[in-house]
Amino acid sequence: MEHIKLLIVDDVEDNRLVLRAICRKLEGFEIYEAVDGRDAVDQCETLRPHIILMDVMMPRLDGFQASKLIKERYPETIIMAVTAVIDPKMEENMASIGVAAYIRKPIDKELIRLKLQSYAGVLSISGREQKVSMNTVAVNPFSDEIRNFKTIFTIHNIEAIMDFGMWLLVRFECTHAHACTNIDRIIELLYELLHQEIKGGATVNITIEESFDELFIHAPLPKQVHRDEKIEHLIRGLGDTCFMNETMAAFRIALIETKGEPKGCAPLVARDAVKQPPKESAPEETTPETRSIGSVEHQVLRESFVHKITAREYVASIDSDAFGEVSDLREAELEWASWLHTLASEGSEENFHYFANDVLGAYSNAISALYEFSGLSYAIISLATVLKANGALLACDDDKRAKVLMFLEGFKNDMSSWIEHVFELQDTQDIHYLDGSFFSSCMIIESIITGTEVDLGDEGEIEFF
Repeated sequence: MEHIKLLIVDDVEDNRLVLRAICRKLEGFEIYEAVDGRDAVDQCETLRPHIILMDVMMPRLDGFQASKLIKERYPETIIMAVTAVIDPKMEENMASIGVAAYIRKPIDKELIRLKLQSYAGVLSISGREQKVSMNTVAVNPFSDEIRNFKTIFTIHNIEAIMDFGMWLLVRFECTHAHACTNIDRIIELLYELLHQEIKGGATVNITIEESFDELFIHAPLPKQVHRDEKIEHLIRGLGDTCFMNETMAAFRIALIETKGEPKGCAPLVARDAVKQPPKESAPEETTPETRSIGSVEHQVLRESFVHKITAREYVASIDSDAFGEVSDLREAELEWASWLHTLASEGSEENFHYFANDVLGAYSNAISALYEFSGLSYAIISLATVLKANGALLACDDDKRAKVLMFLEGFKNDMSSWIEHVFELQDTQDIHYLDGSFFSSCMIIESIITGTEVDLGDEGEIEFF
């Protein structure tokens, strides 16, 4: 294969420029762009890209819908979702259609290049030879019953992590198999755990062991590993297929597909894990599930309140072109009001999807172009995700739909007030004064739809209402 065709899909031009700047340093790649999901689907007809970097939140056709259409028509295409929101439900939906890899914002330039080169290698080679040991003593914490050989990867630089990832992807045929998301998580987690150690000159040996049914991965860890939110999210995503303590990280992957589960993703338990007693049968009346603010939401909210700036100071600091985005917000506000009436009379799943994609998408795009408002942007993206995931439920539940539309009306009014006081009157002493209210509205809407209770936790100190 002479060149890898890479298609970058994002409706925000600045985001495409950033990704192009990162990827243009990769050898053997031809880079193309699409401005939204519909454009991506159309370009695939003639371009037939090998790899796609797919944004999730876009107007006309979002990343999920576009990926689904592309994978149905061209299953060999590798799609890597680009997202700022760590949403397990979204990842589950993407995995169900064959999206196996994720690039999380803010983008780690080195990690995205590693992933792209690994997948490019999968398209070009059938495997790589590595050192083989005949030691039969198991080092993995899952099983003693292993075959009479081990494969050992000596990791001494970032390229070696790429080679290991490439070998693992080829081993499980992740360009063609159904949604091998665990493989992507393992590669990314090992990168997060080891790349600083390797940059410091250390060498790490990753050991592969196999039984007839499973493959085991064992990697010793540096003495000091800071388990930040990103690492914790990856560990949670791997579930019982990951075992990690202060000295090692270990993974197990099923070599044989089990019914209803993709290859490489069977839930398994470490051999030294503590067995839990069986749970008693739940009573008929159960306590409602509680929805708490996650650590990512905590971080976004607190960042919004750390650096206060008046509206007058902020407006004086921004480019005059930014007021075009404010005009877009006012136009979207009119469409928002119109769609609330439509959803009240014709609350179909299709109409809720359109509202989430096109109306909330327009708000999200305009606000992201204004910078400084990551909290508001996050709230709107979260709201759109919840509405799209529950469009069918809202279409058939008149009571819930009426309550949700009432809160959407309040959400719109808050947005209108925020635009007026920040950009028009410029009279607020803190441009983030409504961030907490927007988060609260989103969580209440989610609570109405899903039946979960809202637990604001320590964020009660922030004025949500």
